[in-house]
Amino acid sequence: MLISPPFLPAPTAGESDEAYLNRAMLCGEPGDGFFPISFDLNWHGGTHLKAPLLAGKVLPVRAIADGKLAYFRQPTPVDTADDAPLNYGGWTDNGCIVLRHETEIGEGESSKVVFYSIYMHLSKISLVNPKVDMRVYRKDIIGESGKIYGVPNKIHFEIIADDAQIPHLFGRTERELMYQTKAGRTDSCWGDMHFYLPPEVIGYSQPAANWTDQNSAGDCLARPPEDLFVRMHYEKGQCVLSTYTLEGKCIGEHKESEGFEYDLFEIAGSRYPACPSAGYEMLRFGRVLGPDSLTPANAAHWRQVALPTGVAWFNLNASTVTCFSDADFPHWLGWKLIDDDTDEDSHCQSPYLRALLKLDEDPLFPPSRSIVEISKSPDFKHAPAKPEEDHVYSKSFRIKKHNQEIIQKEESRKQLEKCVFKFPSEWGRENFDTRYGWLLSDSELGPAMPKIDYNQLKEHQKAMAFWEDAGLKDIKAKHWHFPPKEFIHVFRKCGWLSGEELTQLLPTSALRIKDSNLVSEGVTLSAVAQQNIGDLKRPLNKALQKFLVANSTLRMAAFFGNATQETQWLGKMHENNSSAKYFPWDGRGLLQLTWPGNYVKYWKFRGRKVPSPLVSALTAAHKSADNTGSNSHLADSQLTPKGLTAEMIRWRDDVEKKPVDATNSAGAYWAWTQAAKLADKSPVMERVVKESGGKQFVYYSCEVFGQVAATVNFGSPVHDVTKINKVNGIIARNQAYTNALVVLTEQMNFPDASGKISELPDPFKARRQ
Repeated sequence: MLISPPFLPAPTAGESDEAYLNRAMLCGEPGDGFFPISFDLNWHGGTHLKAPLLAGKVLPVRAIADGKLAYFRQPTPVDTADDAPLNYGGWTDNGCIVLRHETEIGEGESSKVVFYSIYMHLSKISLVNPKVDMRVYRKDIIGESGKIYGVPNKIHFEIIADDAQIPHLFGRTERELMYQTKAGRTDSCWGDMHFYLPPEVIGYSQPAANWTDQNSAGDCLARPPEDLFVRMHYEKGQCVLSTYTLEGKCIGEHKESEGFEYDLFEIAGSRYPACPSAGYEMLRFGRVLGPDSLTPANAAHWRQVALPTGVAWFNLNASTVTCFSDADFPHWLGWKLIDDDTDEDSHCQSPYLRALLKLDEDPLFPPSRSIVEISKSPDFKHAPAKPEEDHVYSKSFRIKKHNQEIIQKEESRKQLEKCVFKFPSEWGRENFDTRYGWLLSDSELGPAMPKIDYNQLKEHQKAMAFWEDAGLKDIKAKHWHFPPKEFIHVFRKCGWLSGEELTQLLPTSALRIKDSNLVSEGVTLSAVAQQNIGDLKRPLNKALQKFLVANSTLRMAAFFGNATQETQWLGKMHENNSSAKYFPWDGRGLLQLTWPGNYVKYWKFRGRKVPSPLVSALTAAHKSADNTGSNSHLADSQLTPKGLTAEMIRWRDDVEKKPVDATNSAGAYWAWTQAAKLADKSPVMERVVKESGGKQFVYYSCEVFGQVAATVNFGSPVHDVTKINKVNGIIARNQAYTNALVVLTEQMNFPDASGKISELPDPFKARRQ
């Protein structure tokens, strides 16, 4: 799933994703569009967002993910009459769009997900000829923000899903993870890894002498004083292990050696020599998810963990340690499912939430007493009709102030920001009295609302309601509401690409040399490419997760900028060039392996045995073929007497024919060449204009990507950057990279002919189905 915020301010180099989202999603404060409740304890299913400015202009509203238009309503023309329903408390725009998103966050049926995004209070709908079920793509401009109670440039933004989607999206239906008895899901595993450390696990002064051994000979330094949790985070070469309590308090942090992530291929080989591929998964996921096996099966995973008493070595693969990922939404990081408000009204009666915020702690209003009982109590007195701030002796005022103070506390907001709640939609028209009738009775917040005010509110709400009109399929009026910013933040770590998203990574045209001139040719989505996308999707996504490519959109763009070009737009998994000097060890797979040394390196990574005499023979044959330009030295008939077996020839062919090998060989090559180190650098796009054959051609180049391309094509980056131009198909690779940046990232800076910066390259045509 690829997902973005509904506003896209210009990116800042080196900015964290959290910081970017904080700029992009200026969320409502308590009392002003806060999720999930207001001061009067009314459920609020989304959050109010203030549209950011760019160069003094208000940013448009965009689709957060690919989807279909499920419902739209053009905004009502502004009517400033006092009795206009939408002028209640100041003009409120009621333009609305609802998108239905159906995508994937992992493998198999259990990871296919459906959710809806709601964009309310639009002053304009920007979609051309909108129709229900029309395709809408991530980052498409869908509208303009409007007014909420007279305040301009705001929208109400909401993300919702039905009961059936919760186990798919969240991985569970229980409020919290059963972390002591079972590990997390494996069908969807992405982002950071998390480990439960029970008190009986021992921390040592050093790891085992043999990294795979379960017990260390070192001194026992510590045991966890309570249930603790370790988060393992990889980013830009670094690996950080942070230690948390069950309440989510971070009590320690340990950083692995500099460049640990970039060196992961070598580290896996040294710690798990019998099968480095399985060891790599242990270091990445904390468990083995692929087809390769650990040797021994219970091999240890030694890591240094910070405790309040100091750092100690723990085996994170011990029998009582359980492992999770961000896809499990760990509750010690705040993620909880809350469904304990059993009535159908809009008034929050969730015992869990009320206890969380200590809303019932006022001794005059113990939770055992009903609202009606409280209102009839002889000590319940309403202050005279004065401005509310003067009601200092009014219980209603005091309780409301209590609620405000609690909800406004940073600690309370932190506890709420990752909770997912089930309650009725506020956008229904027909059940208004069911949801809001409680306002006509004395409540914990004061006396009943006058009937005339209630009727005005009812008309105002009816003017904004749409639920019955929308007729949304596969979701009921009472459904799950996700914290919008946190939902987007966590799923931006997912990186699992659907078939449609993979298809978009193919550019619509590409430049190549023909008869010494540049020509532009259309890139068609061939039947073979479609078949390959279907066959490769699952193992490719797993490989992107395993080799930490999916952790970064810049890494993915650099990966696909090479892979789509190398495979002739996903049309060929085998170069099959019998005249090449390295044939039959010619290019196979997604990042096409060439020369026998790369095949052997991949085989050994997978735990396959290759005799030393054969390696020597292959090395000598490689040298001879390179010197003479003849592939006769590499012929299978020349090598079979020296140890090349039919099984090895099948292994070589598997890189073409088996999707798991086609994708894992590409990931392994990416890892051992440390291409990520180059891809992590901030790209600067340069507009290139070339005259050829009396025509002018425009494309974009990037030195950072050029070095990744050199690493893929040559095996290492180049010292002389002018040699990047010698990379095979470098112009087409640049075009594929440019297209991938547009598909995968938020916004890049592309200079146009006048030097003005644009979010899209010139020219550009997106691939649409």
